[in-house]
Amino acid sequence: MLDPLTLLALPTLPGERVILREPREADVDDRLRHPIDPEEEDGYGSAWRREWDGRRYHTRKHLTAARRPPEPGAYTWAVEYDSHCIGSAGLRVDANQHCATYTVGLFVAALRGQGLGRETTWLVLSWAFGALGLHRIQLEVLAFNSRAINCYLACGFRQEGVRREAELYPEGWKDFILMGLLQAEYASQVKSAHAQG
Repeated sequence: MLDPLTLLALPTLPGERVILREPREADVDDRLRHPIDPEEEDGYGSAWRREWDGRRYHTRKHLTAARRPPEPGAYTWAVEYDSHCIGSAGLRVDANQHCATYTVGLFVAALRGQGLGRETTWLVLSWAFGALGLHRIQLEVLAFNSRAINCYLACGFRQEGVRREAELYPEGWKDFILMGLLQAEYASQVKSAHAQG
């Protein structure tokens, strides 16, 4: 039987264009420069539009409210691009099961579609499967979010199932796609990428 994973401190993960780092107070200014974008917020779940107006949480007071210390196994990075925070990425690790759930979101709409989400995802995968030693990483994505799905597929995730009509949005019930990536699949993809140069 495998021992639980040893949880590590949140690392800084430098990429070619983005840096994943610990969140800072200055990130609040970057977040407030950009209005809430329904396309991005919908990816986090339906409650922001259906149950309350998400704009009321888009304030300095809410964003700087006292934060609790992170739970063991909860990793949250600020995604920095061109010296500004443009979003966040996260892993929620189950150390006993050697797996984690991945999330990523970029709140600067103009920067979507430029491969920054893919670079962010690769950085997290490399650290999680390498340094942390995870066996599996999983995620959920709205079925109509083709940009995110294509990003995850390009990073090696596979579709594993669908949670049909899982959440109620103002337009009706929405499906969520379940995706997963195993360490062996990731290693094979990295080996193939190295072989191609």
